[in-house]
Amino acid sequence: MIFKQLFESDSATYTYLIACEQNRQAILIDPVIDTVERDLQVLKDLGLTLMATLETHVHADHLTGARRLKQRSGCQTAYPKMLG
Repeated sequence: MIFKQLFESDSATYTYLIACEQNRQAILIDPVIDTVERDLQVLKDLGLTLMATLETHVHADHLTGARRLKQRSGCQTAYPKMLG
């Protein structure tokens, strides 16, 4: 398993990357819109394919990057039923 904690300093929030070492598929948990380019570069540098983003809660502290990541990579977006 690959695990990375990524920090966005303006909003002091974390994004987490989890990936499988064998199939090179990854998810990003709670991506931040301001760090989409950074996150895509991290995935590229590690040779990973973004399969999905996962929102764990409603964010009052930052805007999600899930939609932009979906547009850029074609990944799926998962979120709690209360957000849908």
